[in-house]
Amino acid sequence: MLLNARLSALLALSLGLAAAAPATLVLGSGTPMPLPPSVIGGFNYGNWMPVVEAKKDLRSVAPTLLRFPGGNVGDENDLTAASLVPLKSNLELLTTGPTPPALMVQTRVFGGKPGAKNQPQDAAQAAKDAQAANLKVAYWEIGNEPDLYSVNRGDVTWTPQRYCATFRAQRQAILQVDPSAKFAGPAVSNTGDKAASFLEQFVKGCGDIVDLLTWHEYPTDGLSSDADALASVSVIDRDVKRFRALMDSQSGNPLGYTRRTPLGVTEYSLSYVSGRPRHLSDQVGALWAAEATLRLAENGASVAAYFALQATGGHGLVDLAGIPRPTLYAFQQLHAFTGSGLPISSDNPALWTHAAQDGPLLTVLVTNTAAEAHSLTAALPGYQLVGGKTFTQKTVDDENEMIRLPLSATLDLPALSLTRLVYKKQ
Repeated sequence: MLLNARLSALLALSLGLAAAAPATLVLGSGTPMPLPPSVIGGFNYGNWMPVVEAKKDLRSVAPTLLRFPGGNVGDENDLTAASLVPLKSNLELLTTGPTPPALMVQTRVFGGKPGAKNQPQDAAQAAKDAQAANLKVAYWEIGNEPDLYSVNRGDVTWTPQRYCATFRAQRQAILQVDPSAKFAGPAVSNTGDKAASFLEQFVKGCGDIVDLLTWHEYPTDGLSSDADALASVSVIDRDVKRFRALMDSQSGNPLGYTRRTPLGVTEYSLSYVSGRPRHLSDQVGALWAAEATLRLAENGASVAAYFALQATGGHGLVDLAGIPRPTLYAFQQLHAFTGSGLPISSDNPALWTHAAQDGPLLTVLVTNTAAEAHSLTAALPGYQLVGGKTFTQKTVDDENEMIRLPLSATLDLPALSLTRLVYKKQ
């Protein structure tokens, strides 16, 4: 009996040591995939955002694309020359490189009241106003979440077929002003059955003229457990793949299946409930946002715009008072993720890993999704670790700088953290 007890104790000890063994990283040998800058660094922007008050923080994420006016504001307000004035000013404030962030502009589609400027001639006028303001529009997105016009706005006449006809009419009007213009849509509100059906019916009728197929991702209402909320990021993989297949399918896209139409997610966040800060302005929301962005880039999306840049209820990298949120830190980490993506994996399923090669430097992002710390062996054959930074909810709450990690063989990754490791090729 004593011998059996000792054997049991030794077995338990060995299992404990095995469980505590540091995770390892394995860099794959797949073909490097260029990371589209219009995915990592895209945001929804609106004129209600006090950009000048948070200029330093917002510039620190180096926005690469702005979607204007962001959200359903474009369904409730006319797109006028006056509205482009603050847009242009803030576009200049947010420019950190030789060229300003790319610009996606929503046209007004839903009317809602008499006199609304949502006709084809109004879309054409918006294009003229943009030209007069010397604004280069990468994409005109025709409306916003048209699948909800019949639900939330009570107009049952807004079918996918009516939206498709409106898309064609506004597109043609803008092309008369700018023959090189490109068009995005339908920007459905989510990827549930009803919204996905709306998108699919739109593709059947307008797949030949849409230059960027767009939809939104809001998988939760902010009430899920942290673990379930983080796991919901799998919808990104599913949706990019299924909508890629849809656009390339002759039966699903009979008018445009040969065009290889790019894909874009023009709003995304962990929760759609703006008035509930949980899983929006906390660490879980930030970790999800970073992972969603990386998966969009690696799965082949061409455009992505996180909702939102600033001060939109629980959404935004900083709040109305300019106080940083965890998402600011997350997108600061992503800002350095440039070049070409490489496959990388870990033997610890709690760790999400991504790698990008840019010249001699390799950037590795590691998200610890667990509620406890995990250790990681830093070694990667052929590379030398030259830097490492991480952050936690406490880092943000204390408004501290990123936590600098020691350049040691084994690294301790805090619970619910996003770590950036930089290696130099040897």
